[in-house]
Amino acid sequence: MDKNTDYQLANLQNRELKLRAQRREILTSTPEKALDMILEAPSPATLIQSFPDQDLYYLMHKIGPYDFIPVLSMARSDQWEYILDAEVWDNDRLNTGIMTKTFDVLFQAAPERLLRWTITEKPDLFEFYLFKYMDIFIREHDEVPPEDFDDYITLDDKFYFRFPDRAAIFGEDETPGAENLFPETDEEAKELIENMLRKLAEMDLSVFHGLLLETSALLTAEAEEEQYRLKNLRLAEKGFLPPHEAIGIYQPTKLSALRKRPERPSFKHTPFDADIPFPPQYFTAFIEGDDLLVSALKLVGTDFALELESELAALINKIISADQIRLREKEDLEKAVLKARDYLNLGLEVILKGKLNPESARDTIREYFLEDIFRTGSRAGIVLKTKGLNWFKQSFLKENNLPLSFLGETYLGVVGGLFLDRPLYFDNYASGALYRNFKSIPDITRTGRLLDQIIALDRVLGKLSVDVSSFKEGILTYKTLILTLWAKNRLKLSPDLRPIDTRSFKKFFAVLFSNLDPEKPGRIQLNDLLIWITEATGMDEADMGKEFHEILSDLIKELESEYGGVDPETIDPRFIPHFLLKKKKK
Repeated sequence: MDKNTDYQLANLQNRELKLRAQRREILTSTPEKALDMILEAPSPATLIQSFPDQDLYYLMHKIGPYDFIPVLSMARSDQWEYILDAEVWDNDRLNTGIMTKTFDVLFQAAPERLLRWTITEKPDLFEFYLFKYMDIFIREHDEVPPEDFDDYITLDDKFYFRFPDRAAIFGEDETPGAENLFPETDEEAKELIENMLRKLAEMDLSVFHGLLLETSALLTAEAEEEQYRLKNLRLAEKGFLPPHEAIGIYQPTKLSALRKRPERPSFKHTPFDADIPFPPQYFTAFIEGDDLLVSALKLVGTDFALELESELAALINKIISADQIRLREKEDLEKAVLKARDYLNLGLEVILKGKLNPESARDTIREYFLEDIFRTGSRAGIVLKTKGLNWFKQSFLKENNLPLSFLGETYLGVVGGLFLDRPLYFDNYASGALYRNFKSIPDITRTGRLLDQIIALDRVLGKLSVDVSSFKEGILTYKTLILTLWAKNRLKLSPDLRPIDTRSFKKFFAVLFSNLDPEKPGRIQLNDLLIWITEATGMDEADMGKEFHEILSDLIKELESEYGGVDPETIDPRFIPHFLLKKKKK
């Protein structure tokens, strides 16, 4: 008897492993090939229903909802339920526009099955949707239809329904065009609802009557609240915790607080329970590249891969919940997976402290939980953010109510990325995006170096005696402030931020480039600028720090590059943005 049971269990396990490999291939294929592989499978329904809910949902958006209709017609009802849970909610409010699109796809997939399922399993959700679009009137047998019944629809001359203007239902503040409604789908909704109701009446007229009766008496606020509660319970079972709980995934973790995995004799393959579903695999398509994490995962044996997939899926689900990502497009899922990948890679580099080889990274993954590695990566960015916020509270900028744009493009980008709820790295389109996740030690190092320069610059500016309120014309940045005050001092003008007369400035400009040495680029008048700053601030060069010297050196090089070949007599204030100059009157 035991042998027979073991044999049956082995067969179940082999079948599940074969389906798992098939699902992985489908998820990593092109949309067209993936759809063909599903529909041409020997038992497409068995294959479709074996997909974890999240994998099927990802696949739907990868292939396209309407192209995916044949697949949805064979999906399980709980797979449909997950699609509704993931699609139709905007935080705690139901999105009727997205409900229209989702119901339309499912209705085309299996009209009778959808109606039976919604009425028996999700009546409040369906009635809420109908209530938002319909007026319902029930005529007594001896009652004459009112004169304004032209726009009503009836299937039995007793129950009437129509689709009034949304403004008549919700008021002027929520007419089409408002952000919280989805007017472009109104006509689609009316057509869909009419088709659904006609189909229901064909199936069972008494159920049709009961549905309209309940819809007309629905308390929408209570129905929506209850559906929201049930949705949260279902998603929590899949690892989608409420945002206020899931946000703990970003809690910084010190290296000394990392939890080690329980010791086990070896990482040998252990039989799995065929009744317990496999974890989703949709993220595998995005775990690619040549970074440390990807290299380490390639070395992790199949004996440990299943456990890692479960951990990684749970981690990604927490990111989706914490960031309140609306899972409506393939790119939304990709965003969460890429964040997990980048933070895990950064966490590995932080833990390994320079020993950046795939074997060490693999051993680290086997030793520590992925969630703790992720938090270690999160901590690296949060430490920089905390340092930046602490500086800003006492900064020259805040004291003088200056915008962050005062820091110039690069420094503004760095500080702007750090001050976000989830700090980001300022990439300035080097990899195609203005901001991206921190994903390596060099990202942290570069951002930390630029932040140190910002703090050093702010400290020196705080020592200057300057009336910022005197600025009235032009664009004020740290460059124009320093260079204008320097020029005014050397021209013996008042030390304020009013524009310099162009005729006076020509004298300073001529002297500025008088010692231009092609063999020593970037050194024009650097010493004089340093001398003026020490005089104006009372600080010596050592107190200013190397970071501030780097800023001045780069500034002088920038002046030389921009204006080294300009004739002082041809200066036009419109093309000298580094100084505050009086514009020529028209």
